[in-house]
Amino acid sequence: MNGKKLKKIRVQLMEMRRSPTSCKPRQFISIAKQLGRVEDGRGKEPNYVRTHPWTSFPLSIPNHSSKDYKRATATNIIDTLLSDIDEWELYLLELSDEEQT
Repeated sequence: MNGKKLKKIRVQLMEMRRSPTSCKPRQFISIAKQLGRVEDGRGKEPNYVRTHPWTSFPLSIPNHSSKDYKRATATNIIDTLLSDIDEWELYLLELSDEEQT
């Protein structure tokens, strides 16, 4: 993961935020996987968790292909993924600080 990838994903999420009800599950799943989340087998809906380099709360991404997301559901998923980007940026900043010392 690097800064360029994070910036590209952030732009993509901000575009999705403009029209959250038109987002598809596969878009969210793809971004979650790019940010290091893997599918976890708990619960009724698919959950995605991050175990490396730190653990995170599970993110549930409903996979109802025939239905669009409600605005609040899509916005919550987008906000969670944006917070993942923030955490990645902090982690990369800490790594670069450690390398300089």
